Amino acid sequence: MEHRAALKSVVFSRIFKSIAISAVSVGFAFACISAASAKAAGSSARSAATANRVALIDFQVAILQTEEGKAAKAKIEKEVEARKKELLSQQQELKKLEEDFEAKRAVLSEDEKNKSARDLQAKFMAFQRSQMNLDQEVRQKEMQETQKIFQKLSALVEEYAKKHSFDLVFEKGAGAVLYIAQNSDITGDIVTLYNARHKVKK
Repeated sequence: MEHRAALKSVVFSRIFKSIAISAVSVGFAFACISAASAKAAGSSARSAATANRVALIDFQVAILQTEEGKAAKAKIEKEVEARKKELLSQQQELKKLEEDFEAKRAVLSEDEKNKSARDLQAKFMAFQRSQMNLDQEVRQKEMQETQKIFQKLSALVEEYAKKHSFDLVFEKGAGAVLYIAQNSDITGDIVTLYNARHKVKK
């Protein structure tokens, strides 16, 4: 029994040393954009050679450069910072409990050691769930904000393409375009148009 308790202690020590609350990256999720764009690019590739005018847009860049995108990113980062502090507090509590267990282990009975080990494990599992829940929550918020902006950007791209007589508009992230002249990239123009029409309330 003493050997099992000692083994549990070693395992917990390794676990706590490996715990690091990493900053949740608040880059926007663009999976939905790439999937839709890849399909469009693939079906249009053969006709591109005979198109009169072809344009290119980088939706990832465009979303992050819009004022709405910047505001949404800042908002999510602020929410994540608050939750990170909560997780840090939980981590510190777990570390203190583990240190207390180590300090008292020599004088604890087998039952007390086993109970303390179980309590620590339960708290550690709760900590992991909190981390996973935060990651999932952030991803959902990123996707929601991305989708709203993407839909409005798509409408602007269509309008812009018709106005400037573009036959095709490719999405850069789809990876189907090997070369296009710099002046054919309409990302900056679309961002400017978007910001003019969708102003962020200060």
